[in-house]
Amino acid sequence: MLFDRIDELYRMNVLVIAATERELTGIKEISFARPSLMVQTAVTGVGLLPSTYAIMQLIAMSKPDLIIQVGIAGSFNPSLVLGTAVTVRKEILADMGVYENNGYHDVFELGLAEKNMPPFEQGAIVNHHDNLMEAVSLPAVSAVSVNEISTSTEKINLFTEKYKAAIESMEGASLHYVCTMQQIPFIQIRGISNLVGERDKTKWKIPEALLAATNACINLINKIQLP
Repeated sequence: MLFDRIDELYRMNVLVIAATERELTGIKEISFARPSLMVQTAVTGVGLLPSTYAIMQLIAMSKPDLIIQVGIAGSFNPSLVLGTAVTVRKEILADMGVYENNGYHDVFELGLAEKNMPPFEQGAIVNHHDNLMEAVSLPAVSAVSVNEISTSTEKINLFTEKYKAAIESMEGASLHYVCTMQQIPFIQIRGISNLVGERDKTKWKIPEALLAATNACINLINKIQLP
């Protein structure tokens, strides 16, 4: 059972979001035919600003009990097999800072933000919903969210060495930030479509990544035990 209180199970409102329509296609084709379970889907747009605004609007309108974000992501870690899925434990806003003096300094190191001011913990936004993380049965990784897809060796090395990131997306931190601040259970599921920096798209595995993320989302929803 994913939730501790029985009264949480009488009417479960699950919101599944993604940056694009394509990332939701497989989920919208499924019928979760249980009277006490309502599953809604919504496209939040590409990038941190559109997704943050959309998630706030959706929370105000739908009042979800659980938000699941699905989508694809690039991987920094070659050991993560393309076409498989992961979940995200820790999110970092990776391009809020400055390059100077032969190095990159984020807003926390610049003294412009407090690294332990909620929702941040040592500069990261952590998903502490262990019940969801365990139920989804996927590798839990650290991620960076960026406004510009990384292609340079310099950035790839920065994100892997400084932040120990395994994957990169453009919307994950929006989910972690808003849901942590609003105290709404959430989980991020990402299909690994490519290695970060690989621009030859014939080497990407987008359909397989979408399928892996979709199946993980469906399996998680089906694990919610309702009367």
